[in-house]
Amino acid sequence: MENSATADSLIRVISSQMRVVTLGGIAVISHGLSRNTHDADIWVDPNPTTEHWCDALWPIIFKKNLFGPVQIGTWRPFTREDFDSVIDRDGVIRINGLDRPLDIFRAPNELPIEEFEGVWQRATPLDDGTRLPDVVDLLVTKQATGRDKDLQDIAFLEAKAEREYREKLPGASEAEAIRMLERFLTPNVAELGLHHPSAKVRELALGFLHELADEGNPYARDILQKLK
Repeated sequence: MENSATADSLIRVISSQMRVVTLGGIAVISHGLSRNTHDADIWVDPNPTTEHWCDALWPIIFKKNLFGPVQIGTWRPFTREDFDSVIDRDGVIRINGLDRPLDIFRAPNELPIEEFEGVWQRATPLDDGTRLPDVVDLLVTKQATGRDKDLQDIAFLEAKAEREYREKLPGASEAEAIRMLERFLTPNVAELGLHHPSAKVRELALGFLHELADEGNPYARDILQKLK
């Protein structure tokens, strides 16, 4: 086993044995935002069961007692006997003793474990063996945190998603366009849908705009006003 004194090197070891998706600040930076991050976050394939996940991961993270896995919140160490219950309760553990903390998720924010396969398939392979989630999947993990520090990330990811939709939505098939609108929606995206060749897509986009306007979104109201 290679020297795993850093979070990056430990991530490489884990990704050589299990499927790993990057999350958090390192993922946002990989998408192009210039900012600092003081920790690392990864989502390790949660399938098929908690027990299987813990059995596979424990020998890696506790090799020769080099690392200190702790519970999120209390920062208390735990044993293998407690690992399953800790993960079932918290969905994540933290590894100390590296150059920076590493949070390892089985159940990340707002992404059910059942969606790992889809996230993995949509993600981009990276040189370290992990995959980078697409911008919409990463955005989902940021939107419900309630943390001020995530607001910049959300704004960046939303803007990037809108740029990608501006490029892809006009030429997407009807089925793909519908999937795109159902995955990610802003007033600007819905307005793009109004110009799609498919009448079904245009109708769906118009319905979304009305829903957003009814919820009080001023941008959706402005777009609808222009259509009159």
